[in-house]
Amino acid sequence: MDEPIRVLQIVTQMNRAGMESRLMDIYRNIDRLKIQFDFYTCRTQKGDFDDEIVDMGGKLYYSTELSIKKLFNIPNRFKRFFDIHKEYKIVHCHMNQWCGLILKGAKKSGVPIRIAHSRTSLEKNTVKNIVKNVVKIATNKYANYKFAVSRNAGQWLFGQKNVEKGEVVIWPNAIDVKKYIYNEKIRNEVRKELDLDNKFTIIHVGNLRPEKNHEFLLEVFKSVLKEESNAKLLIIGKDYLNGAIQKRAKELNVDRDIIFLGSRNDVDSILQAGDVFLFPSFYEGLPGAVIEAQAAGLPCVVSDSISSEICITPLVKQLSLAVGARKWVENILSYKNFARENSYTLIKEKGYDICSLTNKLTEFYINVLKGI
Repeated sequence: MDEPIRVLQIVTQMNRAGMESRLMDIYRNIDRLKIQFDFYTCRTQKGDFDDEIVDMGGKLYYSTELSIKKLFNIPNRFKRFFDIHKEYKIVHCHMNQWCGLILKGAKKSGVPIRIAHSRTSLEKNTVKNIVKNVVKIATNKYANYKFAVSRNAGQWLFGQKNVEKGEVVIWPNAIDVKKYIYNEKIRNEVRKELDLDNKFTIIHVGNLRPEKNHEFLLEVFKSVLKEESNAKLLIIGKDYLNGAIQKRAKELNVDRDIIFLGSRNDVDSILQAGDVFLFPSFYEGLPGAVIEAQAAGLPCVVSDSISSEICITPLVKQLSLAVGARKWVENILSYKNFARENSYTLIKEKGYDICSLTNKLTEFYINVLKGI
């Protein structure tokens, strides 16, 4: 039997986060007799998914973090790697602004298929983001295949002209939709477990990072409690802010009504317990968490800084962050007696089911190698 095509996925670290979870969904569903994923991580520590990757036959290469201080060494670092690992004909890079410099090293080593995959859309005009906008310039030169999770994400990394010319392929953040279908039995079990009976439950899924805008989330929830005293907020995600959000919750005197659940591997079940999904990010690519919430039949109130492509069902209401907490509260409370329904068919028809996307990606990997 022929060996499978080994595709090297370049990531920061395979922890439970949006991009990583979507990539693992693909990996779990792909025919590994045809395509096998290996992972180069820009961290020396193990990630949450690493054991599962090894169990599925994947290899992991651990390395150090990329940094501006060592900017000019990045291409040579990856050239050295690919000079040793000539088995990789396809490199699929998910490192946003770093993609160009990484793929420069791959090109210098002769890797023929170099994919840059944009997974975010940075709009805040901070010094950090200005630096990222400069670093990303090399991407168009060294990537010979350009992917993005949304038009906004594609425009950010590759430029509007390249998107309009059709040079950027939009691959939606597909999920295992059946896993999230609304289930009344699971809802009741989780609500009992988390002591949510008779509680109006708001859910947010997102690692605690600045771009997720958790401080605004807390302000909105504080206003919700003024009108709905039996409300609860569940926050799911790993804390990268060293307890700052928990501290702010205490300052606002809302901590007793918030459950910080940390990083979880049962988000599909927890979503069943909610009444509304809240997502006020400053920027995103195409957040899988909002797709998961829609798959669970949850009404979603999200910021309009996220691409409108996220509105794949009528369940999503987009609001400006500038309108203030009051307007957000009005929309959240309008869903108090919302009847959950099965949204599987609608999401599948829009192309967000993992099986459809995995089949298309498999065809791409196989056909692109035939062309070299």
